[in-house]
Amino acid sequence: MSERIILDLSGPALEAATAVLAAGGERAAALGRALDQLPVAAFSVGFATPASHAKDGTVFAAFLLAFTRRSRVVVRVDPARQHPINIARTVSTLSALHGARIGIGLHADAQTDAWFARATDAASAADYLRLVSSLWDSWPLDAIIGDTHAGRYVDAQRIVRIADPAYAHIGGPLTLPTDGASKPPLLLLQAQGGEGGDLRGVDLALQSVSGNAYAAAGLRLVLGEGDLQSVLAWAQSTAYAADGAGLTLRAALGLGASGQVATASTPVFGDPSGAALV
Repeated sequence: MSERIILDLSGPALEAATAVLAAGGERAAALGRALDQLPVAAFSVGFATPASHAKDGTVFAAFLLAFTRRSRVVVRVDPARQHPINIARTVSTLSALHGARIGIGLHADAQTDAWFARATDAASAADYLRLVSSLWDSWPLDAIIGDTHAGRYVDAQRIVRIADPAYAHIGGPLTLPTDGASKPPLLLLQAQGGEGGDLRGVDLALQSVSGNAYAAAGLRLVLGEGDLQSVLAWAQSTAYAADGAGLTLRAALGLGASGQVATASTPVFGDPSGAALV
């Protein structure tokens, strides 16, 4: 079985690709077509960038998804700057708009004690990812009823404030529904032999196998392509073959359906005091 590849875009390669796509026009369209033809399961964004230089990868992901038809992307998030609710809302929106081709990930040693967390919180990177997945449980897509004759559009009892032991003060709900069976995939990059603690909500844990790669069964994330031309010329005889449009990121990574992660929740619109928290 051929190995599926996630190819990272960081540094000069990411800057050059962002400049071309953000400018739009034929150059952006041509770059999108070229990226679509590369034999990779997905691109990742920013995993080779030092944490102190990290930028919001969802901005590039929005351009990438707009100018491609089959390319998929895993965005490295920065818990020190990006609130879980903002990440959950942004990524689920991009996923809905572009055919479920986006996911997010973290290094296991990422700093998570940010401005939104209390000093008593001891949250890990895996906890942060679990919280994002739990927030996608706060408004299930199948809670939409849409009965215009009866005037009942949604099952309000299923729009909930979730609870998580590491972030009890962040509960949502989000402002848009999410399909619980096809949530954007969540990846965790670990040191060799490392354990991420509570991995509920983490779809794929990859371990370091060299200075420029992380791997899991049948999958490898490759870092270190320094410029855009190197990325566009990238090929590997054992790489995952280009597959055409229509494959979701979950399918491309060989993942099954996602499931509910939130273990406790409270309906927010049945009680005025609860609704005031939204």
